[in-house]
Amino acid sequence: MNTLMYCSTQEGYSASLKSGVISQELDGGAPRYRRGLKNGYHTVNVQWKVFDAGFQYLDAFYNVWCETPGQRFNASLRVNGPEFKPYECYFVEESFQLSSMQGPVYTVTAQLRVKPIVDSELNHIIVETGNGNQDLASIVNPLEELVNEDLPNAMEDI
Repeated sequence: MNTLMYCSTQEGYSASLKSGVISQELDGGAPRYRRGLKNGYHTVNVQWKVFDAGFQYLDAFYNVWCETPGQRFNASLRVNGPEFKPYECYFVEESFQLSSMQGPVYTVTAQLRVKPIVDSELNHIIVETGNGNQDLASIVNPLEELVNEDLPNAMEDI
């Protein structure tokens, strides 16, 4: 499986997250909701600003993918959470574009279909923590507490 070596810029980055939930309107009441599809692919809009060699790489990567469009590739993205993860992707057909050229800088945009990485257990823990009015940072970023609080406290007596 090929790996896209460039990360998208923050400008122009957006993601449409599919829930897999289907609703049915009912006469005289609230709609009925049900799970229709589990872990449906998300759509992510990406943008790269690159020089000549970067444009050549992105164009080559896209053309290689077009030879076997059923083959997924890895891309480092932020979709299901705040950290970058290697997601399995496809290009959305006909979405790869050279959007602009300003001097030596090329702006390339595309849409990706992205297989979600869902950690249901972590999601339930986060929601339960929020329900208990606890600080979510205490479970999401324990390294910050370790470095900024626990380590200095342990070093005081040395």
